[in-house]
Amino acid sequence: MELKKTPLYSRHLAAGGRMVDFGGWAMPVDYKSMLGEARAVRTTCGLFDASHMGEIRVKGSQSLEFLQKILTNDLARLMPGQLQYNLMLEESGGALDDLMVYRDKDSFLCVVNASNTEKDLAWLKAHRLSGVELIDESPDTALLSVQGPCSCRLLEAALGTKLDDMAYMRFVEFKFEKTSLMVSRSGYTGEDGFEIYLEACGAGRLWDALSDKGKEYGLTFCGLASRDILRVEAGYPLYGHELDQTINPLEAGLAWAVKYNKDFIGKDVLCAGTPARQRVGLVLEEKGVPRQGQEVYCRDKLAGLVTSGVYSPNLDRFIAMAYAGRGRLDYGDAIQVKIRDRFCPAKVVSFAFIESRTKRKPASVPSKNVCR
Repeated sequence: MELKKTPLYSRHLAAGGRMVDFGGWAMPVDYKSMLGEARAVRTTCGLFDASHMGEIRVKGSQSLEFLQKILTNDLARLMPGQLQYNLMLEESGGALDDLMVYRDKDSFLCVVNASNTEKDLAWLKAHRLSGVELIDESPDTALLSVQGPCSCRLLEAALGTKLDDMAYMRFVEFKFEKTSLMVSRSGYTGEDGFEIYLEACGAGRLWDALSDKGKEYGLTFCGLASRDILRVEAGYPLYGHELDQTINPLEAGLAWAVKYNKDFIGKDVLCAGTPARQRVGLVLEEKGVPRQGQEVYCRDKLAGLVTSGVYSPNLDRFIAMAYAGRGRLDYGDAIQVKIRDRFCPAKVVSFAFIESRTKRKPASVPSKNVCR
C-alpha cells in the first residue's frame, strides 16, 4: 500500500530527509543527525512537520456537553483562544488516545494522534449527541511546529507579528500572505515552542519562509527520531508506548488531566481503585540503549517493563521510561535493565529528565509519581 504523504514531502526530500513508514505516512526520521537535531532544539530552534496529525472539528449547540462526556479534562475551564491536554477513554478506563483540544468561539478542534484518527472519529460518531457536528479537517490541514529558545524570535521575524506576550497553552489567528494561520504556544519537547495550523496548500510557502529566515536563528530541520529523544527527555508519554487501551491515565501519571467534577466515559473504573502499576523514569549507569519490552529487575525480581528508551545527547546519558508494579520501585532504587544478554545497572528517577523551559511550565507528571 502506498504511503500517505504530507504537503511537505518534496521539501523533506530536497533537504535530505531520510523517509520512513510512520503509521502509514512517509515521514522524515532525520536529516543529517538525530542527535544534532535534538541538541539544536535545546539551544536554538528546530522545525518539525506534524501534518500527519489528525484534526477533528466539533461544532453545534451541544458540543461542550458532548466533549465533557468523552474527555477526562474539564473543558468548561477553557475560554476561546485556549487549549488543553485531554485523554479519551473507553469504558474500561483504558486510553483510546491522548489529544489537544482548542476552544474557538463557536467550536472545538481536537488534534489527535495520526494513527488514531479514524478510530477516534468512529468513537466520536458512535457517542455523538443530537446537535453535534463532526468534521474531519485532517486532509486539508497542515501542521508545522517550531520548538526551542529562539522559536519566538524566529516566528516574529518570519510572520511579522508579535508573539512574545502570548501565554502558554493559548492560540491566536491571523493572516500570513493571505493564508489563515492558527498559532498556538505549547509543544512536545519541553522547550518554548509553537504550532502553526494552516490550509495544506499553503504549507510549502510557510516552510520556505521559516527556512529562509531561520538561517539567522540557527534553525534546524528535525525528524521523528529527534522528536522522540526530546519528548522522552521531557518525560512525555507517546501513544503506543506509554499509553494504549490497556493503560489508564492514573497508571500513566496523568491524574492532573482527569477531573472528577463531571461525568466522563471510564470515570467509574478510575474511581474504583488505585493503579496497579505506575510509569517511572530510569537513568542507566552504563552504555546500552533500552528498548520497549525489555525487563526491569529490582533485587533480582522482575519489577516492570521498559516502554521507551533513548540516548539523550543533552544529558549524555541513556534514559528510559518503564511501567512497574505498584510498590515495586521507589526513587533512587538501584535496578537492572536486561539488554540482550546482560543486566545494565540503572536508577529510578522522577520526571522530567530535563526541566521544562516552556514560557509557563505546564502541568506535568507529579514529582511523587511512584505508588508506595
